[in-house]
Amino acid sequence: MKYNASEPLVGEKSVKTEEMKWEPKSLEGLFDKMLFRNEETGATIALIKFKKGTGIPIEHEHASNQFMYILSGLYSYTKSNITLKPGDFYCNEKGHLHGPTVALEDTVFLEIYDGPHYPSRPAFYDNDDDAR
Repeated sequence: MKYNASEPLVGEKSVKTEEMKWEPKSLEGLFDKMLFRNEETGATIALIKFKKGTGIPIEHEHASNQFMYILSGLYSYTKSNITLKPGDFYCNEKGHLHGPTVALEDTVFLEIYDGPHYPSRPAFYDNDDDAR
């Protein structure tokens, strides 16, 4: 049975991430594996993959706090000159303008939001589902 990240959290759950498909987003070169979503609060935990050379093309903000743990690759915040490598942890305060970004290599990270992702759909997505 396919795991549904939107199922209520009752007891224990185990997610076999290697059995999940990378789901493409409308921003070309961006994929995710949604591990957990709280429909009431908007909080999520996901694996994120950027293909080399892709990233978030514009400065943007989030409607909640963002946390990332880099598993592989190199991911760069071009305006702030922050480059993340495997083992690095990154956090970004709710409402803080940041970006653009670019993956200097194929990059995978664990990303956690403690609430909704964006105050409104950013221009780099062409649908509301990709922005939640």
